Amino acid sequence: MLTPRLECILKYVNCSVAADIGTDHAYIPIELIKRGAAERVIATDIRKGPLETAKNNIKENGASDKIETRLGGGLSVLKTGEADVIIIAGMGGELITDILKNDETTARAARLILQPMNAQYEIRRYLAENGYFIECEDLENEKQRIYNIMVVRNGSQTPPERDIEYHLPKYLYLHPKFHMLLEKKRREFKKIVLGLEKSKNCDIMKLQYYRKCLEETERI
Repeated sequence: MLTPRLECILKYVNCSVAADIGTDHAYIPIELIKRGAAERVIATDIRKGPLETAKNNIKENGASDKIETRLGGGLSVLKTGEADVIIIAGMGGELITDILKNDETTARAARLILQPMNAQYEIRRYLAENGYFIECEDLENEKQRIYNIMVVRNGSQTPPERDIEYHLPKYLYLHPKFHMLLEKKRREFKKIVLGLEKSKNCDIMKLQYYRKCLEETERI
């Protein structure tokens, strides 16, 4: 049985060829084939160990003829336009941003499903400022942890009016699990503010910024 986070990712895939970057155990590629959500999947990983595990799992599930494994980092293992959908999940937000930057042409040629473990603010800002459009964003939780799943494509979007909206986008306000994201950001901002207030060499501009962010969460 897949985790709620992976199930949420899967529901946004329906294509001919999908690519799962950093596949680890190949759970997503196997399920895509089982459910008929993709005709073929390219499963990649930068490490040999996880890729061997993925190969074994694929073989055990009788999907070796439909799932191809490739060793390599980021999108460098893909040809531009080879995959209709590219999934990059379970990584840090800054790493995901670097992956998009390093192979921009390949990234723009596919629909992207991004699930960053952190730094969602940085990803949203990068996408908005570099010609990407967030088609939709979903939230899913596993116990007390909340995850963001972003569906992205090439195309411009209007930047938000306020910086807080990179942290807490307006389009998520009515999501049934938004309250969990809001509480998470409140805790995050409080922790940063307290840390800066206790710091001997406090960055005043940074402190003012996060105090304002914290105030904004109280208004939402």
